[in-house]
Amino acid sequence: MNNHKQQKLLEYFYSSLDENVIDELTEEQKESIEHAIIATGLGSNNRVDIRKSISVFNKRYFFVFLLGRDYRQQLRKESPFALLMLTFLISIGIFCILGLAVFALYLIKSALGIDIFHNFSFGVWDWFKELMQH
Repeated sequence: MNNHKQQKLLEYFYSSLDENVIDELTEEQKESIEHAIIATGLGSNNRVDIRKSISVFNKRYFFVFLLGRDYRQQLRKESPFALLMLTFLISIGIFCILGLAVFALYLIKSALGIDIFHNFSFGVWDWFKELMQH
């Protein structure tokens, strides 16, 4: 994160604190807090930073997708729910890729005229040929 963004982030942090609390902090405490804010990557630049919210049935939901290098010194402990969601998403991705691979192999098999089951067809090759003619 560049120095200008760091400075803006720290200014925002201090503006949200009570003035009495800021006055009671020593310079060493302020430096430690500033270092912690910068080290945790709050407000950092990521290669991919997608933050969207959507309305569903008069309620707003958000999702965030961040992708970039992790500069933090300490690793956070992952919650069991986060690990479950990651496993779920990876599994769905793998199943989608496998499904597309099977579909592509089926189309290749059909294009080569290979019949595995005599007088039986799923109709996918006919559908694909018809789709390509339009």
